[in-house]
Amino acid sequence: MTSVKQKKFSITADQSHFLENCRQWGYADQSSIVREALNRFIQELQRNKRKNQMARKAQELLGDYEKDREMTSFTALDGEDFV
Repeated sequence: MTSVKQKKFSITADQSHFLENCRQWGYADQSSIVREALNRFIQELQRNKRKNQMARKAQELLGDYEKDREMTSFTALDGEDFV
């Protein structure tokens, strides 16, 4: 496991109650459930960032695809198996 640092932060009463019952959710301690939640949140943010970047790039290239028929010549093969 990587080294861990202690942080102090404020949470709601409901969140505190949830963390106090961490063992019923299969977590050894409150810190482990917070670490897991943060890891999942970080992954979601990164995934959304990549999706947004791809959508932005696709939008930037849309004009090229609309103007240049050679760029779309292989779309007739979409859905066909190559094996």
